[in-house]
Amino acid sequence: MKNKVIVILGSSGRIGTSVSEHLIQRGFKVILVDKKNIKKDSIKKNKNIIVKTTNVFSEKKLAQLIKDIKNNYRNIDAVVNCIYPNHKKWGKYLIHNIKKKILDEHFSNHLSNIVIMTKHFTNFFLKQGHGNIVYLSSIQGIGAPKFEHYKGTKLNSSIEYSIIKAGIINMTKYLAKYFKGKNIRFNCVSFGGIKDNQPLIFQRNYKKSCLNKGLLDPKDINEVFSFLLSDNSKYINGQNIIVDDGWSL
Repeated sequence: MKNKVIVILGSSGRIGTSVSEHLIQRGFKVILVDKKNIKKDSIKKNKNIIVKTTNVFSEKKLAQLIKDIKNNYRNIDAVVNCIYPNHKKWGKYLIHNIKKKILDEHFSNHLSNIVIMTKHFTNFFLKQGHGNIVYLSSIQGIGAPKFEHYKGTKLNSSIEYSIIKAGIINMTKYLAKYFKGKNIRFNCVSFGGIKDNQPLIFQRNYKKSCLNKGLLDPKDINEVFSFLLSDNSKYINGQNIIVDDGWSL
């Protein structure tokens, strides 16, 4: 693990922060990438961490990022995509009132940009001779929302979220087969709901569909990432790993 160089895109988000800290503790060489400026004294003192502030949805900036990392470390062993683009209209519309302009922006942010990011890193991996990308999906990508969980709250589950997350899962499978024989792996992690100050009624409703805990903490999925990034999973490719405390059963 200590010799592996891991790029974490969206390293300042809830999942990105948790995964980053976990991988750093595990001894990986980590490149933290986010459009926000990452300021932590513990990071500055760690020689195994490089911080890059940039917008990877700009192809020009993404290409420069990869070039800079190559100049520092020569190789990139894996990429973890934790980017979750914010939009002021995200989750505000349901199927009966969704607007095409909003859909186009959401699909572009969450799908088109991920495909373009994948293009740049796989081109690098092909020249390098190996690579590994781990994507984030969701339980909403493998099954329909349990709408009864939202009763009595102002929360909802938008149709574009389910479409996007299902698309990421199928993209993972497509890429694994497309790059057959190229020594590049693609896997996906679909996690259950993450606890984030949701109303108590929602938490209770949600837990009824689970087996033990209910809503998860970000740290509950950390070990899956370190496994998928290690050589212990070198023959796991094109898979969607579900971590949801039984929500999808």
